[in-house]
Amino acid sequence: MSGQFLQLAGLATAAIENLYVNEAADWGYDDTHDYDSALLRTRDHGNLLVRRAASPSAAQELRSRSAALRALTPGVRARLPFDVPRELGGSLRSDPPFAVYSFVKGSPADRTPMDFDSELVPEIGRAIAAIHGLPKQTLVDAGLQQWSAADVRESTETLIRRADATGRLPGALADRWGSAVDDPQLWEFSPSVIHGSLERSSFLVTGATVSGVLGWSDLRIGDPAADIRWVQTLDGAVMRALLDEYTDARGASVDRQLRQRSLLYAELELARWLLFGVEHRNPEVVADAEQLLDGLVTRVRSLDESELRHDTLPVLDLEEVQQLLANAGDRSRAQQFQRRRAETEGAPEDLGDEPDDDLPTEAEEAPSAASERDGL
Repeated sequence: MSGQFLQLAGLATAAIENLYVNEAADWGYDDTHDYDSALLRTRDHGNLLVRRAASPSAAQELRSRSAALRALTPGVRARLPFDVPRELGGSLRSDPPFAVYSFVKGSPADRTPMDFDSELVPEIGRAIAAIHGLPKQTLVDAGLQQWSAADVRESTETLIRRADATGRLPGALADRWGSAVDDPQLWEFSPSVIHGSLERSSFLVTGATVSGVLGWSDLRIGDPAADIRWVQTLDGAVMRALLDEYTDARGASVDRQLRQRSLLYAELELARWLLFGVEHRNPEVVADAEQLLDGLVTRVRSLDESELRHDTLPVLDLEEVQQLLANAGDRSRAQQFQRRRAETEGAPEDLGDEPDDDLPTEAEEAPSAASERDGL
């Protein structure tokens, strides 16, 4: 992508009136080549990020992100204790589309140690609660997706059925997940505003403070447990501390089965990885997914907990679950897999959910940046 930053800087100056660029450089965080990206230092607008779609899926994601960021009006953003990128210009109708965003400061939380007594742990719990406490009417007015509890349950059932249809899903897991879908009490929740694609890397931190949250392309009304899924990969004490803070912040709005569904969603990431491999005819991914699924079966059986239901949630050994799910989402896999979750999870209307990812994380630094997302 060397030299692309000159083209992207030109697009930004054409899209934003009176934009004066002092410096520009390629932004090479995107290893999957779905975007051409550049980081700009400007005279009056601070640091900006330009992203141009380099694939059809990225183009759709860019449009979804634009709609989500528009829904986050200044009044809504004022309710959040962290910064959210702003879209300052671009063209979603050009071929390929591009957009210019404000550059959010901070380092990704997946590069920051999190002990159970860390001040960052409750910060993240409160940050998630703040998202879930946003007014739903704002998203309704913006025309973003609205998922009822029945929609979420149906989508989950569809995902399990598709994974089972590959002939590669262990029967023990098909039964385990199927029993969860069949448990009506597990799905008694009130939908809320959700981020939709939260991962540990979505949180930008400065010291022990959450300074920003990225990845808003799947903003919608849906199951709050979907935003808790990634927490299952944390150390058990850290997970409990984070969820306790989240529960305190949300109060009576938290349903009793949220943790159970979040565990189900975490396990279903393995089913999505299997589907990704099968549908892209990638034998290495398929073999990897099969190994991870077999590992989950072994762990479930070792605890004699074959069902995942509202009152009998098998709290697996968290160190084992952490390792298992972390294996499924190591960085090289996740960058492919998370972008294309849309291909393996169904929305209520069209069974084609979830574009992923967002503005770059700090994990791949800017050409001359150090550890903070505050400049070139």
